[in-house]
Amino acid sequence: MAVALAHEQYGTGKPVLILHGLFGSGRNWQAVAKRLADRHRVYTLDLRNHGASPWADSMSYREMAEDVHAFIRQQQLGPVTLIGHSMGGKTAMTSALMQPGSIARLVVLDIAPVAYKHRYGKLFHALANLSLSRIRSRKEAEQKLDALINDITLSRFLLQNLTRSRSGYRWRINLETIKNNIERISNFPVPAPHSVYHRPALFLGGAESHLLQPSHLPAIRAYFPAATIEVINGA
Repeated sequence: MAVALAHEQYGTGKPVLILHGLFGSGRNWQAVAKRLADRHRVYTLDLRNHGASPWADSMSYREMAEDVHAFIRQQQLGPVTLIGHSMGGKTAMTSALMQPGSIARLVVLDIAPVAYKHRYGKLFHALANLSLSRIRSRKEAEQKLDALINDITLSRFLLQNLTRSRSGYRWRINLETIKNNIERISNFPVPAPHSVYHRPALFLGGAESHLLQPSHLPAIRAYFPAATIEVINGA
C-alpha cells in the first residue's frame, strides 16, 4: 500500500519532483529547489522511512515508486520531470519504467540500474551503538558518532536525521526497516518484460565516483535508449 509522502513545494510552472538518497530527506535539496523555482513548480519529497514521511515495514523500489505515483495523482500533476539521487535515482528509474506516461523527463544522479554491493555494515553498527537514551546534547551526539565512524562529513549528514522530543533524542529515519531492506535497496528490481522508457533521460555522475561507470552503459541503454550520459570531472 502506498504511503502519503511528506513534501515541500517551491515556485510555479511545470512540475519537477526531486527524490533524495539513502539516509537523506527532501531538505537536502532545498537549495537546488529554490534555484529551479523561478521557472518550475518544484516538490522535494521525503521517501518512506525517511524525513517526515510515514514509516513502513518494507521499502522495495516498486513500493517506493508507487508512493511517488500516488503523490503525482494526489497532486494532479500530470507528466512530471523526475530527478533522483542514489536510492532516489533508482526509485525514479523504477517509476519511469512502471508508468512512463507519468514521467515527462528523467534525471538520474550518480547511480545506474544495476545491483551494487552494499557497504553499510559498519555504519549500521555505529548507529546502533549510539545510545540515544544517554545523549544529552547534539554536540555530544556529534562527538560520539565522529568517534564511531571516523568521517566527520558523513557524521554530520547522518545527524541531520537526529531530532529531539520531550522524551529525548530519536532518529527521523526508520533504521530497523532500512537495515532489513538494505539488500533490496542495493539491488535493482527486474521490471516487467520489455519495460523501456523512451522519453528523455539524463544520467549525471562524478568522474571520481564508482557508482556510474562505463560498464553500466549497456544496462542504461537497455532500459533508457534515449539517455544522455554526462560525467563531471573532479567530482
